[in-house]
Amino acid sequence: MASDRQAAVTGAADSLPQAEPEERLSSIPARYWWMLALLFTVNMVSYMDRMALGILLQSIKLDMHLSDTQLGMLTGLAFLLFYCFMGLPLARLADRSSRIKLLASCVGLWSIATAATGSARSFTHLFLARVGVGIGEAGCSPSAHSLIADAFPRRLRTFAIAVFQTGTALGVGTGLIVVGLLGQYYGWRTAMQAIGLAGIPLALLLFFTVREPPRNEQEHEAKESAWQSIKALLGRPAYVHLLIAMSLAGVANSALTQWLPTFLIRSFGMNMAQIGASLGTVTLFTGIIGMLGGGLAATWLQGRDVRWELWLPGLAMLFSAPVYLAAMFSDSVWFVIGLKIPYNFLHAISSGASFGAVQVFAAARQRGMAISMVQLASSVAGMGLGSFLIGWMSDMFEPSMGKESLRYALIVVSVAMPLSALFYYLSARRCRVDRVG
Repeated sequence: MASDRQAAVTGAADSLPQAEPEERLSSIPARYWWMLALLFTVNMVSYMDRMALGILLQSIKLDMHLSDTQLGMLTGLAFLLFYCFMGLPLARLADRSSRIKLLASCVGLWSIATAATGSARSFTHLFLARVGVGIGEAGCSPSAHSLIADAFPRRLRTFAIAVFQTGTALGVGTGLIVVGLLGQYYGWRTAMQAIGLAGIPLALLLFFTVREPPRNEQEHEAKESAWQSIKALLGRPAYVHLLIAMSLAGVANSALTQWLPTFLIRSFGMNMAQIGASLGTVTLFTGIIGMLGGGLAATWLQGRDVRWELWLPGLAMLFSAPVYLAAMFSDSVWFVIGLKIPYNFLHAISSGASFGAVQVFAAARQRGMAISMVQLASSVAGMGLGSFLIGWMSDMFEPSMGKESLRYALIVVSVAMPLSALFYYLSARRCRVDRVG
């Protein structure tokens, strides 16, 4: 009897999920942690460049006599135009060639294009500069996610991707503070030029100090065409539902990222330095804690049930909707900024867990394409159509609502959040069937 009980205990202990030696943090080579640190910085600089235009919109509007519809085109359609055309080809290139060289080239390109925005003398020049930023940034996430997936084992991958995604919060938060101060005291042109040129040294550091990790596949494995990869991914309902969920989440997130500074200037009379300091501080702390916390929580919870990798971001999106609406209907500027704390935290949790989930529905040679398709769909929905439609609706509402027109345009997009939660739930229902990574 005693021996039977001992055997049962031993068997139960053996059945518990144990981290393999190669899946412990201490087993990861130092060069991969250095690579992750640089990828984190690349993501941070990328979002600083994106955020720069958002906080400067009102100054650009007054200086160049633009409408809100044109501002919506700059923040969305201009960036999206070549992001759409270049995203999938660059993702395919990332799956087949040197990701480090591709990423360094993209960082250099978008940095130069961001700096060129500050020298624009017409709407056309502004538009073309933002197209250049879109081309450069299209190659960032597919390359970075593919590198992380090959450098970190499955059990640590969600955490590593969450670290990379934390650069988003740091980039947006730092961008708000730095660009707000530069724009307030030196003008929007100087602010854009300074933020753009800061990326050039990073591109050189990436090119000369990072070594490409080996891909987690046998070299003799049959290669897929781009269409075969796309067809395989779209043939997995869990991935399709996740793509839709993240796209809808992108609508709400892009709405606040691009338009909230302008809303605070028009409805509450804040200046750029005040907006940068308040929103930047909120974004820094809530975004970093939320993304790392979301990644760690998903890593822990998926040991109990793999569907938590999708349930967690779905719940975060569901709870963010009432917080968003309360902020948009408020007449107190500090209440709006205060509600940004739980809102940012919930969105950061969603983002930190979601990108790790994308990888489990893609084979190794499909990872760059899988991330690019998600980024493309999110950008089309959020930074493209969402940002443009907010500007267009604001112009349409202005005759009857005056300076509050932007508030009601922002309220309309809140419907995206519960819809996003629904598609996370649908993805979780198919998760166990469609997992391949």
